[in-house]
Amino acid sequence: MEYRVSYEHSLASAPNDFIVQVPSQLVTDVPVTVPRALLPEFLVDLIRQRSPQIGRIRNLRVL
Repeated sequence: MEYRVSYEHSLASAPNDFIVQVPSQLVTDVPVTVPRALLPEFLVDLIRQRSPQIGRIRNLRVL
């Protein structure tokens, strides 16, 4: 499945400094079997795997 999300993130080198606001990003290859309760954590993991320079993610919203 595909989900469109928005979030803020910091860099791995400064995890407490949130510097980027992503207004919209498409996250693909999400298995249908992921329970809705675990979806935010799963999406954060996929985003971090795709961009290892990202430190922390906050305010994740599924659009």
